[in-house]
Amino acid sequence: MKRRTLLQWTISAASVLPFARLRLFAQPRELTSEALATLREIAPTVLPASLGPARIGETIDKFVGWTRGYRERVPLSHGYGHPRLQKTAPSPVPAYVAQLAALDADARARGGRWQALDVETRRGLLDAAFTKAGVKALPQRPTGQHVVADLMAFYFRSTEANDYCYSALIQREICRPIAITTKRPAPLAGNDNQRPPMRPLMVSLSNQELSVVSEDHHAGS
Repeated sequence: MKRRTLLQWTISAASVLPFARLRLFAQPRELTSEALATLREIAPTVLPASLGPARIGETIDKFVGWTRGYRERVPLSHGYGHPRLQKTAPSPVPAYVAQLAALDADARARGGRWQALDVETRRGLLDAAFTKAGVKALPQRPTGQHVVADLMAFYFRSTEANDYCYSALIQREICRPIAITTKRPAPLAGNDNQRPPMRPLMVSLSNQELSVVSEDHHAGS
């Protein structure tokens, strides 16, 4: 390669690369304050009401922590019969921000902030959002399809939700000695006759679709 050709290629590459970097860095790497505020408004609609505001807030904080710790293109273990190595997808945060902005805009178009809308309107907005995103069932884990479905999966597929549902320390997703599995799980501390009654969850989970159906919460878990 001639020196002049090499210099021309170097200059042209240098003029392009900064813009590519700018496009990459322009995408949000964390939920914006506006997105987080919208998520906090929507969460009580899809998480168990009997958790109470404090524990719902803790669940949101854990979910936000998960988004902050998300690592892209990390090799994943593959199952038997699937020899092709898979890696984690790009961060779902940019899509989450856009989806939350869309839900906030839809709520405002209906007359106000999310919490000011009636149950049927909130249900309709979430059903439409899930349909648009192609969400048909509660995912086994957050997949990036839609932020609200991922928040639900983050909680309802968790050890905490399983223990809360059965009022017992089952600890399904925690590594335990085999001997423990032969014993009856201990009851959750502070839940004996003190726990608020479980009410049906505001989401219906079926094999075909994920849809919001009732103001009260917990039947789906």
